[in-house]
This record gives sequence, structure tokens and C-alpha cells, in this order.
Amino acid sequence: MSNCNLPLDTWMVVDQSPREKTPVMVSMHQSQVEAEAERDRRNEDLATPRYRACIVLEPIAQRMGGQYSPTARHQSPAQAR
Repeated sequence: MSNCNLPLDTWMVVDQSPREKTPVMVSMHQSQVEAEAERDRRNEDLATPRYRACIVLEPIAQRMGGQYSPTARHQSPAQAR
């Protein structure tokens, strides 16, 4: 799940399975309550919870114009000239 492709200000449920390197988005929701209900439903019969409810906020570095923020578009040195 690339940071560049995540919907901002949207609640979602992600699968943080130990066999996956990165979390996998499972569903998107209009509210925190909906996301947490979905998370709880999915984790109900699992010995170790692996689903998480989260929201992606705008990275502060991007808002401040940081070149190394996760959503910044990087240029090669040749493109910067």
C-alpha cells in the first residue's frame, strides 16, 4: 500500500498480517465508529487481532513543503536542472 495512493481523511480498516510486509487496505468507511465496528467484526474469532482501524492525515512534511515527505514527487538530479 503506497503512501501516495492512500485516501486522506478517510477511515479504513487494514490487515496487518505477519506474513505481509506492509498493511493491506480491506475497507473504507465514512466514520470512525463504522471502521471500528468492521475491525472488531473481523478480529472477533482471531487469537491475535490483525485488523486495525486507522485514518490517514496529510503528512506534516508535505504541508510544509518537505522534499522527503512520503507523498512528495522526487526528481532525479537531471530533472532538477
